[in-house]
Amino acid sequence: MRYFCYVLYNRRFQNLTLYHDHQTLIRQCCARGNEKFTFAGSDYPSEVAWFDRDWDSEVWGPTGDVPHVVGRKEANAFGLYDMSGNVYEWVWDWFGNYHSEDQIDPIGLEHGEDRVQRGGCANDAPFSLTLSIRSLGNPNNASRWTGLRIARSL
Repeated sequence: MRYFCYVLYNRRFQNLTLYHDHQTLIRQCCARGNEKFTFAGSDYPSEVAWFDRDWDSEVWGPTGDVPHVVGRKEANAFGLYDMSGNVYEWVWDWFGNYHSEDQIDPIGLEHGEDRVQRGGCANDAPFSLTLSIRSLGNPNNASRWTGLRIARSL
């Protein structure tokens, strides 16, 4: 993913990066569309997210446990799609525990094996798609369940 951003940078798409985990509050606000939803744009995951169809399909309805083309579910209030479910989003920070003291704009670990992932994926249960869930993944392992959302600093 770092190489991908580097290639874009060298092709005149400068100031591109992945967002940091501490920027998740901004991401959550954007995902919710300034509403207090559990999922990105709704309290009902089947309206806005792809998730594993085997998890209580009588209640949630089958949605498929494979990644899907973006934009096939409802958008949130800002017109953003797939902020919950479908594929995880890589975060710049290495995975680690948060410090217990208050911090302003904390940065994750400098090194590690796994990076933070946000948003859940189509292979997860609905409760794993909530906007506050943090998971981890090794960036050296390819996965159809992981994507990225590029940020640009202004």
